[in-house]
Amino acid sequence: MILPSMILASNFSADSIRAWPLWQQGLFVVVVGLVGVFLVLLLFFLTIFIMQKITESMEKHKKDETV
Repeated sequence: MILPSMILASNFSADSIRAWPLWQQGLFVVVVGLVGVFLVLLLFFLTIFIMQKITESMEKHKKDETV
């Protein structure tokens, strides 16, 4: 397919995207959108994971202080 070779080409710009057929522009928007959504979901996952570790550490520290 032409799309990956155009993306990896050194002359990749907004003007080159405008020159693509409409279906390729739509596919590009869909792919970039999906990548963005999954990056945000990954960020939320990592944030929740880190917050759980901090909470567990604080609870353990409180338990050690009372003993």
